[in-house]
Amino acid sequence: MAFPLYCITNRHLYQRPLLETLEEILRQYPAGLILREKDLTEGEYRELAGQVLTLCRRYQVPCWLHTFMGVARELQPEGLHLPLPVLRELDIEKRRGLPKHIGVSCHSFGDILEAVKLGATCCTFSPVYPSQCKPGVPPKGLELLQKVCQQSPIPVYALGGVTPERVQELAAAGAAGGVMMSGWMRTSS
Repeated sequence: MAFPLYCITNRHLYQRPLLETLEEILRQYPAGLILREKDLTEGEYRELAGQVLTLCRRYQVPCWLHTFMGVARELQPEGLHLPLPVLRELDIEKRRGLPKHIGVSCHSFGDILEAVKLGATCCTFSPVYPSQCKPGVPPKGLELLQKVCQQSPIPVYALGGVTPERVQELAAAGAAGGVMMSGWMRTSS
């Protein structure tokens, strides 16, 4: 089986309109798409998410929403990705109607263990490599990624500086897959 590469969006990095750029990315059939545009209002995000879900379903690419739980309840994507502080606020009542797959952004093994206790089904671990999106943040590196993947009770997806050229070493480190943000722009230009 090929190493799964996911797309996580950031419309501020794209030179063309977001939907146009995403359609080009979806034509490459990523393993999934995480619509991360968390700086939008909930109403703006809902409108965009509906359009992106339609595109993803046309290409049969799983779509995960990000942060906006009300929109996820309403639109029922394949999954929901959350920052760990947001997951901490979810009680049983707030979980009703959410997708069954919940991913969480983690930056340490302790974060992963906490995310598991809080009901996460998978996580991203970042930044593995130096990343343009997080300049100045020291990368975790492949050695720590490997340790985390070996000990994690849930699938760990590498994020931060991930490119198609790094797939082999990420797979060797035990990552369940990779998540690219700016890397998709080079493959879809």
